[in-house]
Amino acid sequence: MSRKGFIGILIIGAVLIAAGVGTMIFAFGGNEMGRFGYNSNSITTTFNATEVERLSSIPSTGVKIDKKTNTIEFYGSKVSILIIASPENGSMYSFGVYGLVNPTIIVPKDAQISVQLINMDDDMYHGIVITAGPPPYFYMGTMMFDGPAFANSYIQPLPQERNGEYFGSSTTFTLSTSGTFYYICQVVGHASKGMYGKFVVKD
Repeated sequence: MSRKGFIGILIIGAVLIAAGVGTMIFAFGGNEMGRFGYNSNSITTTFNATEVERLSSIPSTGVKIDKKTNTIEFYGSKVSILIIASPENGSMYSFGVYGLVNPTIIVPKDAQISVQLINMDDDMYHGIVITAGPPPYFYMGTMMFDGPAFANSYIQPLPQERNGEYFGSSTTFTLSTSGTFYYICQVVGHASKGMYGKFVVKD
């Protein structure tokens, strides 16, 4: 191999490493770094398996679940949604919502939405962000996302399970615009492996 060719390979390698590090900072960044990093609107806590099971109970009112179309529709001016990262009935790269995997979530415009995310994975971080950026998602696709579709509509990546405890966090935001959006895991490569679903805001 010529000296020029070798130097070219080194430069390409350095660029790829820099891009990877930049994407990690973007996804996991703190208050000043990364649009999908630290969210001052959310607080992290832990739950045991019994608490997660109790929280996963389907609400008696304000929600309609259609298993055939893999759709969940919420009603009312205040909506609470529990989302499980890596649910037992899905892959490690999926979200679970009241028994469905990566369902289409339908919510009314102008509603106040409270999303609670619990990470049940035993070896990976997972987070969530609602974005206007549609699939397909590429491995380094986080760099291409437009940012959260609504103020505070994201939760920073949460640690994996530790000693039978699952990390969870929540955020609250208002739906100011109708349309089709997507909820995705912002950790590098996870959305490209299928960790996303459709989020529809209806007038």
